Amino acid sequence: MSHNRVTGRHSVAYAVDVLPTIRSILSTPEVRSGEPDVLSGTAQLDRAVRWVHVSEVEEVAGLLEGGELILSTGLAMSGAVGAAVAYVEALIDSGAAGLVLELGDRFPAVPPPVLDAARAAGFPLVVLRRQTRFVLVTEQVHRAIVADRFDFVRFAQDVHETFTTLSLDGASADDIVRAAAATAGSSIVLEDLNRRVVAFHAVGRPPEGLLADWERRSRLCPRLDATGLAGIEGWLTTPVGNRGSEWGRLVIPNPTADQQRLDMLIERASQALQLSRMVERDQLSLQLQAHGGFLGELIDDRIADEVAALTRARALGLVPGTRYVALVVQAEGADDDSTALRVRRRLTERVARTLAATKLSAIAGLVEDEQVGLLVSLPARTRDEDLLTSFADTLHAEPGGRVTVGVGAVEPGLLRTARSLRTAQHVARVAHEVGGTTRPFHRQADIRLHGLIAQLHEDPRVQAFVEAELDPILEHEARHGDGLLDLLRMYVAVGGNKAELARVAHRNRPALYAKLARIEQILGVPLDDPASRLSLGVALMAHDHAR
Repeated sequence: MSHNRVTGRHSVAYAVDVLPTIRSILSTPEVRSGEPDVLSGTAQLDRAVRWVHVSEVEEVAGLLEGGELILSTGLAMSGAVGAAVAYVEALIDSGAAGLVLELGDRFPAVPPPVLDAARAAGFPLVVLRRQTRFVLVTEQVHRAIVADRFDFVRFAQDVHETFTTLSLDGASADDIVRAAAATAGSSIVLEDLNRRVVAFHAVGRPPEGLLADWERRSRLCPRLDATGLAGIEGWLTTPVGNRGSEWGRLVIPNPTADQQRLDMLIERASQALQLSRMVERDQLSLQLQAHGGFLGELIDDRIADEVAALTRARALGLVPGTRYVALVVQAEGADDDSTALRVRRRLTERVARTLAATKLSAIAGLVEDEQVGLLVSLPARTRDEDLLTSFADTLHAEPGGRVTVGVGAVEPGLLRTARSLRTAQHVARVAHEVGGTTRPFHRQADIRLHGLIAQLHEDPRVQAFVEAELDPILEHEARHGDGLLDLLRMYVAVGGNKAELARVAHRNRPALYAKLARIEQILGVPLDDPASRLSLGVALMAHDHAR
C-alpha cells in the first residue's frame, strides 16, 4: 500500500492480475497430474477463461455465453462420430474457450473427424491421459476468477474515490494526470487538439523518452470517438471534453495492465479533467464579481437605457461627463488556483491606486480572469491622448509585474461604452499575448491578424480548424519529412506567386510545380484559389504560433 500525495489518501497498488488462461490452467498441479496433451488450438492457449464448466450432456452449447472451458470425460461424444463432430462444432459456435477431455475405457481416443474439426477452427482441444479430479480444477479456477472480480470492484471503488476527491478539491490538470498515472502504474499524457502536451506524468521512464518526437508520433495515432487502442504504437486513448466539443485527448502510450481497468481509469480521469476545466472557468471571487457587475451588464447589453445607466453609474461614484472611454488592464495569469484570487485583488488595488494618483473619475472592476475594466469619465477641456498616457505610465510605474492596457473608442454616452469595453478587452488580451512593445497603451489599430491568432490559438475551435486544414500535410510531414510543409508556408507567404516562390526557394520551376501538385493532392484543395490560400495561411499562422 502506498500513500497518494495528491489526495492525501492511501491507495492500493493493484497487481496486474487478469482472468486465467487455458495455458495457466493446464500448468496447475491438478491438471498436470492428468498428463495433458494439447491436440489442437495451440495458438489459442493464452485465451482468457471466464468460467470452467464440467458437463457430460450433448446440449451444453446452448447454455454457454462464451469464454467457458469445458471439462468432460467424453460421455457426450461416445455415440456416433457425426454427433461428436456436431458437439465440438456447437462448442466452437457458442464461443467456448476450449475443451478438455479425460480419456478412459469409455472414451479411449478422440475420433479423427472430431480432431479435424477442432484443428480447422483453431479450437483448443486437450486430452488428459490419466484420471483427474475435476472438482479440484474447478474450485481453484473459480476461486481465482472470483478473486479477480472482487479485486476489480475494489479497484473501481478506489478510482472513484480518488477522482471524486480531486474534483471536490479543485485539482489542476497536472494533479489529475499525476494521480491517474500513479493508479495505473503507467505513463499518461494529456494533449490538446494540436497534439501539444498539456500535462503528463512519466512512470518507469524518463520524461524525455516519453515525450520524444511527440507531435509526429501522436499524428500517427488517429483520434477515436471513444476509448480504445490505436496507432502503430498501440496507444490507449480517450477523448477529453463533451461529445462534439472535445478539447484534448488522454493517452497511455505503454498500456501494460488489464485493459478493462485502464479503460475505466482513463475515462474517469477524462471526466475529472472536464469538470476541472468547467470549474476553473467559472471560479471567481464573489466580491470581485460585484465590483465588475455594472461593467458586465454593460458588456452584455443588459442595461435598458441611458438614464438607467447614468443613474447607476452616479450611485457607484462616477462623475458624469460629456465623453466616456473604456480601458482594460490585463495582468499575467496566476501560477496556480490558490494564488489566483490574491493576484486579482492585487491587480484591482493597483488600478485603484493609479486612479487616485491621476484623479480620474472611473468605475473599475474585474471583468474577466486577470482583467480589470475601467469606465472613465473624461473631463472637459482635456486632451484624451495625454490623459490616457498619464494613466498608463502611472500604472506601469506601480509595483506588481507586467500589465498591458487596452483602450476602446471614446463614446458620447454610457450605453455606447459597451462596445468600447469589448474592444478594450480584446486589445488588452491580444497585446499582452504578443508583448514586445513599449507603448503605454494599445488601441485596435495596433492589433492585426497575428495578434488575433495569438489570442485564439488555445481555443479548441481554432485548434480544430488547424487540424481540419493541415492534418493531411502534417501527417505526411510526420511520415516523410520531405519539406512540403515549409514549401506550403513559403507559397502562402509570397501570395501564390510561383515565379517568386521559385526564386526564394531556389528551385527550378518544373520540380516546384510537381511539389505544389503533390501538396494539392495531399490537402485536396486548389492552391491557386485565393480563398484556399487565405484559409491555409491562417491555419499555418495558428499552427506556427502554438509552437
